[in-house]
Amino acid sequence: MRRVFQLLLAVLCFTPVAGMAADLAQFFQTVQSLRGQFTQVVRDRHGVVVSRGEGRVWLQRPGRFRWDYEKPYHEQIIGKGRVVWLYDPGLSQATRYNITRALGRTPALLLAGRGHLTRLFRVRALPHHKGLHWIKLKPRGRGQGFRWIEIGYLGPRIVRIVVRDGLGQTTAIHLHHVVRNIVVPASLFEFRPPPHTAIVYP
Repeated sequence: MRRVFQLLLAVLCFTPVAGMAADLAQFFQTVQSLRGQFTQVVRDRHGVVVSRGEGRVWLQRPGRFRWDYEKPYHEQIIGKGRVVWLYDPGLSQATRYNITRALGRTPALLLAGRGHLTRLFRVRALPHHKGLHWIKLKPRGRGQGFRWIEIGYLGPRIVRIVVRDGLGQTTAIHLHHVVRNIVVPASLFEFRPPPHTAIVYP
C-alpha cells in the first residue's frame, strides 16, 4: 500500500500532455503546493473491501511530499529530494529509501519532473461518470507494480485517483478539503527519527 500512495503523490506532480482536457491541464500547470485530506478504500480482485483509511496530505513541487495516515492507524510517508522515509510509530520503525527504489522508475521520474509523460504512459479520456471527467494512464513497459491509474476531475480540481495493482487489487482515493498554492512549512518535509526508533536501510 505504501507504494500506491507514493505513486499517487507522484501523479500529482506530473506535467500536462497534449490532448489532456484544458481544465485538468490547468491543475498541473498552476499547482505548486497543496494540502488536503483523503479517504481511501482498498478492494481485492473480487471487489470486496479489505481496508479503509483516512488522513492528510501535503505537496510542494518539485519533489517534496508528505502523506499522514490517521485512521485506522498512524503512519507517515515523507519524501524530499532523493530520500523517502516510511515511519511506523506503532512499530517504532523508520525505513529510509532512495527515491528510485521507493517509487520505481516511472513514478520517480514523474516526481522529479524528468522525462516525458507520453513516453511513460498511454493516456486516454474515459466516459464521464460519477459526476466527474476521467482520464486513464497505463504504463508503457512492465515492472511498474501497477496496471493503470484513473484520475477523476471536476474543472481544475482532482477529486479521485484509482490505482489497479499487478495483483488486481484496487485502491481508490478521494481528495477533499484541498487548498492549493499555499505556503507549506519546510519543516513538514523533514523527518528526524524519534529516540529509540529502529532505522531500516533496505
